[in-house]
Amino acid sequence: MQTTLLCLISALALSSTVLGAKCGNQDCGKDTPCCVKGFCNRNAMYCAPFNCEAENSLSPQSCWNTAHCVDDVADFSHAESFAQIASYKGNPRAAKYVSKFEPSNARQANGQLELQLVKQADGKGFGAVVIGTRAIQYGTVTADIRSGSTSGGVVSSFIIRNDKAGDEIDFEWVGQDPATVQSNYYWRNQLDYTKMVRSPALTDTTKNYHRYQIQWTPEEIVWAVDSKPFRVVRRSETWDPAAKVFKFPDSESYVSFSIWDGGAGEKGTADWAGGKVNWGAMPFVMGVKQLSVSCHFKGNDTTHVPPPGA
Repeated sequence: MQTTLLCLISALALSSTVLGAKCGNQDCGKDTPCCVKGFCNRNAMYCAPFNCEAENSLSPQSCWNTAHCVDDVADFSHAESFAQIASYKGNPRAAKYVSKFEPSNARQANGQLELQLVKQADGKGFGAVVIGTRAIQYGTVTADIRSGSTSGGVVSSFIIRNDKAGDEIDFEWVGQDPATVQSNYYWRNQLDYTKMVRSPALTDTTKNYHRYQIQWTPEEIVWAVDSKPFRVVRRSETWDPAAKVFKFPDSESYVSFSIWDGGAGEKGTADWAGGKVNWGAMPFVMGVKQLSVSCHFKGNDTTHVPPPGA
């Protein structure tokens, strides 16, 4: 009798937990099981692991499986390197990178991946984010990029980030300074802008392609441009004695590119980005020719099971 009662209590507790998982002001159902920011649906924009909120979805299993890192080169002149998220079915072998949301201002054109910032009716910019379909935990990521930041306010980014954990390693270009790229890293969404370090002077990053590289290991992060390292952060240097923790990015993350309107942000962000965007200087187009990934932990591609129909 006691065992039966305990089982009943456990079942009720589990039921209460599942029923208590709210997606905004609604519960996701079996036809739209995946939650993102208060809305439910069943397509990639909602069910892909880099977007899907497992704790707020119909069940944690509603979100698609995470595909892990494999060594690869994405040549963005080839179709299989990119897809719009509206057409992505969850198989990373079919698309290495996807737009993160719709409508999408990312496309393949002129033998490369192009991300564009456009002006909206409210006078603010609407940009683009492209994200990898495989997660990486340590490794070397190298990309040939031309920044789209040809005006103050326009920010272009090349990032390794876990949105849920808040870990990030980045390169960012701001329109007020086309002669350098900025590097930074964050741990658990603790944003410390004082840690930003600029690269040495480069030929105009909005006109010339440079090769940008992040080498991320359990011990250190190295940022390099055109095969020349300019910054190293060692894990041992990130120890916080008060919190008794190393504030070093270590969570499995996704590679992404973006272009966005920093000039429309709060004053501190707008000042950093170079002020309001000069829309007379359009178009603002970030170009990525290719990206290579070398995994620190070599993945096994057969362990990933795409969703049905992918």
